[in-house]
Amino acid sequence: MFRSFTDKMSNTNSANNLLVNALSERKEAGLLRSLTLVGHLTDFCSNDYLGLAKNRELSSQISAEFAAWESQQGRDVPINGSSGSRLISGNHAYTEDFEKACAQMHQAPAALLFSSGFEANLGLIASLAQKEHVIFCDKLLHASLIDGLRLAPAERRIFKHNDLADLVHLLDQYPQETLKWVVVESIYSMDGDVAPLEALVKLKESHNFELIVDEAHAGGAYGPEGAGLCVELGIQDSIFARVITFGKAWGNAGAVVLGSNELRSYLINFARPFIYSTSPTPHHVLSLHTSMNFVRKADSLRIALQDNIHYFKTLQKSADWGESNTAIQTFFVTGNEAVRTKAAQAQAAGFAVKPIVFPTVPKGKERIRITLTASTSSEAMQKLVETLESNA
Repeated sequence: MFRSFTDKMSNTNSANNLLVNALSERKEAGLLRSLTLVGHLTDFCSNDYLGLAKNRELSSQISAEFAAWESQQGRDVPINGSSGSRLISGNHAYTEDFEKACAQMHQAPAALLFSSGFEANLGLIASLAQKEHVIFCDKLLHASLIDGLRLAPAERRIFKHNDLADLVHLLDQYPQETLKWVVVESIYSMDGDVAPLEALVKLKESHNFELIVDEAHAGGAYGPEGAGLCVELGIQDSIFARVITFGKAWGNAGAVVLGSNELRSYLINFARPFIYSTSPTPHHVLSLHTSMNFVRKADSLRIALQDNIHYFKTLQKSADWGESNTAIQTFFVTGNEAVRTKAAQAQAAGFAVKPIVFPTVPKGKERIRITLTASTSSEAMQKLVETLESNA
């Protein structure tokens, strides 16, 4: 008995040492992550592009509409949780109503709701790309798409960021009849640059592939009624699947995959994050429906966001700024320690900014990632630019 207890303690210590050693290695490399509170600082790091996460009018609408819905439900209706996965007990009329309205807003035949953008991308990519397929992905895809690619049995080819010539070079290495997927983001999260979507659609016609577009950073902020960049460009019918996330411009959480009715049915059957996850709560789904109606009418906020982007660009004097014309702006500071020091300087001045270090970005491309919102004040933008461009 004593030997058994000792062995168990030895195993526990060994397992804990594994964690300690891994954390120590990360700390020594200057890559240790930790949670911090930034609510007391002026926001320049969230993805709350329209300011809806802090919008009291929207909050009041969500509370009122949920209370009205709750008052109409019988005692046997789940009101605090969905009670299970969608395929067991967690499918409800309010979820299907939201999906239908969301599909209509984004000019798509159908939509399927996931609990997060990460789950949506993971489930979509991992279930679609089969062993006999080839999937071509932009070098700067988000981690959720990369993890989906890792799980997919298809051959994976990576093309240079936004480089269609490199993509064509790779596509030409495979027969026309091979099923090919090309995966891009409409707006990229680290540099804030835009994918050449119209050129990709044209290329699709000559090189026989299907296009998947992650609209995480465009949904709500671009397009008529916030329907995204693909709808703004009028190319939505040429896209096999779009992903719209709600944790950014919508100020909420979750995501939908948009596509055909057949795609929706396929994901219900084969997307493991959907199949095996408890469905979102009634409050979450109903708040999304309220938020959607708010987003569709938020033209003034979208205009204010674009005005702030333009104004922020006029303030930039240093050559260290990136070339983005979106809400994601970058200030380059070479070296992990140097960029951390510059970020700490901005934080001490009252600004919530975060350094992005190697290996998250290429060596020599370390930067401070800045995000603008519709509610960012001109005074705050001026002071932040002055702080970053100073030599202190």
